[in-house]
Amino acid sequence: MNNKYLMSKTQNIDYVKSRLDTFIDYSLSLSKYNKNHPQYLIALDNFKNGYEFILTRSNLLNDYQCLLQLHSVLMKGLEENVKTELNPSQIIELESMINKPMKSNTETAIDVLLYILDKRLFVDGDVRTALLFANKIMVENGCGFIIIPPYNIDTFRNKLNDFKNNNENDFKEWIYKYCICGKQYNY
Repeated sequence: MNNKYLMSKTQNIDYVKSRLDTFIDYSLSLSKYNKNHPQYLIALDNFKNGYEFILTRSNLLNDYQCLLQLHSVLMKGLEENVKTELNPSQIIELESMINKPMKSNTETAIDVLLYILDKRLFVDGDVRTALLFANKIMVENGCGFIIIPPYNIDTFRNKLNDFKNNNENDFKEWIYKYCICGKQYNY
């Protein structure tokens, strides 16, 4: 699986910033915090802070500590549990997945996304955290952005359910084909 988009990190950040409101709306659509939810404004603010986190914290390694920090940002002020640690086997599995030099950065990001979703590393906020953490990898490597548009949410949820129950491999290809956006630059 090749990188679908090849941008500089700065170009990728600029791309995301130019579509930030849309991406935040899409992220909220995927979460349980719709406009009628009493904690909608908190969740909205958390998403803004989560996007800022991934766009400005390139100095942080993409490791389990960064993942836990991102989860904390996304869950702040919500009536949800914030996980403060992973067990040693989860840390090893995540680190080995992130540090695969034979894979493209896009494939690594999708694999990390699917790992977090499959293992249910968090009591709540798995999808939010998994997407933003995978996108931190994508942005830092100029590979575009993984986003689930509202018209694909039902398909995403169905494929996620199939993946969890059957470990279906087409979920990875579906994400690659339908959920990665970016901009092509001519070099």
